Amino acid sequence: MNPPAPSACMKADTFAKLNVLDALIEAEIGFCLENKPPSMELFREGMVARISDLIDEIDILDSVAAARVYDSIVDFLAELPEDGDGVVEATVRFRRAIDRIVTRGLERRELAAPSTWAMVLDELLSELADEYHVAMGPSGEVRAREWIRVESLLGRARQAADRMLWDAEAPNPDIASDVDRLAFAIRYRHMRPTAVDFAVRNLQRRAARYRPSTLTRIGAYVIRQVLRRDITRREKKRPVRELLPEPDAGRG
Repeated sequence: MNPPAPSACMKADTFAKLNVLDALIEAEIGFCLENKPPSMELFREGMVARISDLIDEIDILDSVAAARVYDSIVDFLAELPEDGDGVVEATVRFRRAIDRIVTRGLERRELAAPSTWAMVLDELLSELADEYHVAMGPSGEVRAREWIRVESLLGRARQAADRMLWDAEAPNPDIASDVDRLAFAIRYRHMRPTAVDFAVRNLQRRAARYRPSTLTRIGAYVIRQVLRRDITRREKKRPVRELLPEPDAGRG
């Protein structure tokens, strides 16, 4: 009996969350390289604490993809060394593992579809707004680790907007311009988080026309809101420690 062929059934919402996950991992590694942490153990704990809720959200949407991502993160953390070159190489291997998960689960035409990238853009913008609130302290001070996340998400949002508009039947260049305005507002003007929220919501409304259908948009919105409320209420299924390697893991 032949084994079943891999199923190309990953949905756009799962792919969108994988994009967010990749952006956050990149930001965490960037912070590690720019600011040598006094303890890699504490750095790993902080990174896992930041992404564990997102992994749970992926698990609810697509348990198969979540299991593969979980395994890739465990391997990544287990082989994460102390030196900068080793950190970069481990991160590159992790990102290729995520690429393989996407290639295995998402059809090529779906990967190129403007509706897919509209969902990616929506998810990145939501995460960006949340991170910006954390990055900007109450007295206007900027928190370095969270700011790198903001920068990473902002760059990904611009790329997602370009991909969304590339094959769209009626591309609206104003969306790309709005993303650029948002970048200036965040990077150089350090506008109030509430003002950024307003700009993000306007952008999401304009990009929503590229998503599959009204019913799908409403369904995705409701699921996202339920997930956020549920994740904050329930106990995490995998404690932070479960994602971390054993103290001697990766050492030889």
